[in-house]
Amino acid sequence: MQKNTRQETYKIVKTRPLKRQGKLNFSINSGVFTCSECEKEFEKPWLLKRHSKVHHISNQMATNTVLDEPEQAELIVENTISDANAFDYLSDEDDSSSIGDEEDNIVDKENDIVNNFFDIEMNSNPVFNAFSDMFSSAAAADEVSMTDDDSEIPEEVFETIGAVNDPTSCYPFHNLPTMILFAFIDGDNDMISQQMLKKILLAMNLIIKIQQETPIGRIFKLPRLDALLNYQARKKSKMPVFPSQRISVFGSNGNTFAHIHLPSDHLRFLMANPKKSKLISSMPDRIPNQSICLEQGEKWRTHHLFQQPMHTINGIDVWFGNIVYLKTNDCSIRFLVESFHTANKNIFARGYLVRAISIVCYGVEVAVTDLRVEQISHVDTTPVERDHYYSISSSLTRLSPAHDFLLFGVHPMKKPMPLSVLPGNVDRDAVFYKVRIVSIILFTDNTSSNRSKQYNPFESWLMRCAALPFKDRNLIANIQFLSTIPKKDGANGMSLLPAIVDDFKKLEKGVKMFSAEDNERCYIELRRAKDFVKDLSYFYTEIPNAPKIGMNMPANEISFRGCSIDRLLELQSFDPEKDTPVEILHTILLGVAKYMVIDLVKVVLKNDTATIARLSEFLTDYTRSTGLSKKFTQNLRHSGSFLGRDFKVLLQILPVILITEFSGNHELDLVIPCFIELGQLCSLVFVCQVASDFDNYIIRVDNAVKCLIRALFDYNKGTKNELHKAYCTKPKVHYLTHLKEDIIRFGPALNYETEKGEQFNKHICEHLFHTNCQNTSRDVCLKFAKQVALQHVIDGGSWINSSGNREMSGTGIERFIKDNNESLFYYTFLGGSRELKDNNDTGDIEDDAIQNNSFGAFVFKDDPISRPRIGLVSGSVVKFLSIVPRTDNDRNNNYAKAVMTGEHSDVANMNLVCKLDLHIFRNPFYIVNLSKFGSYWFIFNNILFDE
Repeated sequence: MQKNTRQETYKIVKTRPLKRQGKLNFSINSGVFTCSECEKEFEKPWLLKRHSKVHHISNQMATNTVLDEPEQAELIVENTISDANAFDYLSDEDDSSSIGDEEDNIVDKENDIVNNFFDIEMNSNPVFNAFSDMFSSAAAADEVSMTDDDSEIPEEVFETIGAVNDPTSCYPFHNLPTMILFAFIDGDNDMISQQMLKKILLAMNLIIKIQQETPIGRIFKLPRLDALLNYQARKKSKMPVFPSQRISVFGSNGNTFAHIHLPSDHLRFLMANPKKSKLISSMPDRIPNQSICLEQGEKWRTHHLFQQPMHTINGIDVWFGNIVYLKTNDCSIRFLVESFHTANKNIFARGYLVRAISIVCYGVEVAVTDLRVEQISHVDTTPVERDHYYSISSSLTRLSPAHDFLLFGVHPMKKPMPLSVLPGNVDRDAVFYKVRIVSIILFTDNTSSNRSKQYNPFESWLMRCAALPFKDRNLIANIQFLSTIPKKDGANGMSLLPAIVDDFKKLEKGVKMFSAEDNERCYIELRRAKDFVKDLSYFYTEIPNAPKIGMNMPANEISFRGCSIDRLLELQSFDPEKDTPVEILHTILLGVAKYMVIDLVKVVLKNDTATIARLSEFLTDYTRSTGLSKKFTQNLRHSGSFLGRDFKVLLQILPVILITEFSGNHELDLVIPCFIELGQLCSLVFVCQVASDFDNYIIRVDNAVKCLIRALFDYNKGTKNELHKAYCTKPKVHYLTHLKEDIIRFGPALNYETEKGEQFNKHICEHLFHTNCQNTSRDVCLKFAKQVALQHVIDGGSWINSSGNREMSGTGIERFIKDNNESLFYYTFLGGSRELKDNNDTGDIEDDAIQNNSFGAFVFKDDPISRPRIGLVSGSVVKFLSIVPRTDNDRNNNYAKAVMTGEHSDVANMNLVCKLDLHIFRNPFYIVNLSKFGSYWFIFNNILFDE
């Protein structure tokens, strides 16, 4: 190879031997660097460079001493640019190092790739030598007690960045950084995604910016690789560590072990997070005839375990059972507090008025009264005597049990603070821990560590806080991972329930945690504790002709099998019968909808290829509709493999296509009514909130279910096709009859659908793919634990350090992120770019701009409470349409007709409140597709409310 006037000689350096089995070496430049002039040795290449510049006139770089094998050949690298540096290359990277038991870290020597690592020494480049020191720390790392000193980068490290002379010398690359990035992306067979490349580039830009802003005299540092990958096992690390519990799980081959993040540990972090602490707990909301959040469900409003027993008013804690004075001129009226709730964004106290009958006699009204907390003046601390209080109904009576418990009972959540945390001048009997009640949604599902999803099954548990708003509840950052376990040897997801239930039982009794909202410790509870044990009969179901009590016989003879799910019966806050609502993804989309679509394609139209082709044409034409955010692009012949999102789109367009284009087809006459009723039901249930007239909404949902079952029964009775199967008797159809009760108890069904949990499985799978399959439960828990800890620190949360003291992240973190495009930082680094897709298409328009040639319901900006009008966006104007009076045929077929009115208004004067689908046009009518999710209820509640 031809040499320049200035040469650099490089030799291959072999890595050090492994410290121990299972520990990979990232050793780069591990040799001794010798000055060619005075033969003085240096440990760092930049020290040698500085020595040469200061003590020797010649700039000739010293050669690197060869270790172990002097017979290795030299590698001469040509350098054509003055002061430019060569680049380091790694033959491979390690991404599967494990921390934990020694037996889990054994590496097969025959497959050990560590000995194949080689490095090309670049002793003239301080930038890459600094990065080399960072990556070499894994080889230098000792046991857990090792030091974690960061590698230092001298001030001249970044002086060579961008120091290139002639840009044409980089031809065909634009410059040297471009060449480096091309080599990084396409230089070998290592794969890198576009999203990961964006993260790397943003990280490089931010780090370089920090280096450039580092004041003179201060040293710019980069952490060692080991300090990044294994910080949770290093004694000197200041990063908080999210705890994972190692539990024993019973299997067919004996006990095995799994790792789990307990719900109480998640709540500790969430309550100490200032951005989330206020959101995860909430009071019942009692706005009548409305359901816009889970707090307005019947369970949250009426269940005694969900009632908030205290609230802080003007710095004073008002508790369940307190008698308070009101801000009125009548001092003879006081108020006995029972609970607190919200309504119309105001906080109310619920309780009973207390009237003074005489100087020493008081009456408590039986009727419940709600008043705003602002009306409360202060707490009456006068001791209460039982003989002086009565209940008032039509006359004075002895205290009712409810009044008696309020006045003289002790609330199980009211727990006094210890003397050690109270100032000396505070009455210990008057200060209690604050209480926050948190409702939790659990989700369990199966996934696979195999890309084909056919082998290596796993089952996992996820947790979400029910009080979060609908959109926030579905964000990745608010879905807490609990555990995953391989489904083998008799172990499965249900095997984890004993550990989860035991943790819930502790939470039911109250767990003391620090609250960022209150800036003090408080008790977090899932329920109000009750001091009694359920009667034995609670756990049994009556079985006809069952053996008598006392008889001994094998359990399998009465078809009973013991399972871990029985542990749920121990919880006071969970009723398996009532608190497992109908799940619309699997019951409707992957249940009734799948039955009917497969029946249509493979039974009714099995041999009618012409009709199938014609139906496919109309479905393809519907992709031009601007009323739907998702498009149906699947082949009907593959209906058996459709996913839930495919059925979501298909059910919104198939009913209106069938009734407008295939009406009169005798083969379809029996099946079309089933799709019409199914479309109406889906349009009703796929809404996230009902802002008004909730009682009427419940009636319509119940009627839609009954009409669907009637249509299925008529189809089963009338069809002569031998391939047809009866659907009205299937369990998933029966489950729909309970939909009404579940919506009343918890609110609209979209609030507890499981699609987001299903989508989260892809992240679990990715972590499973990158484990060594030796201890998957531990490795996946460790990865999610690091995510939780990092997000907690960046959000400004606090934690308990190893000394038992509470500390929190520095203010410089928040300041730096805000100064450097906060939204881009969160989007790129903290999961924003991989948020779960919303496939519901409910007509929500918050994130959508008004599109040309699209239909919707509009209101005037200067009159936002006016009645919405249907309009077509045409350029800069909105052309209005009106719905013509509906006929019986229109009602039976679940659509409406609209015609142009000739009126219009400027788009700038209108607000879009709901997207509508009027894709089908039958001159002069536009067909309003009421099967579109959310359209049926919106049209009838805002436009056709007179029907």
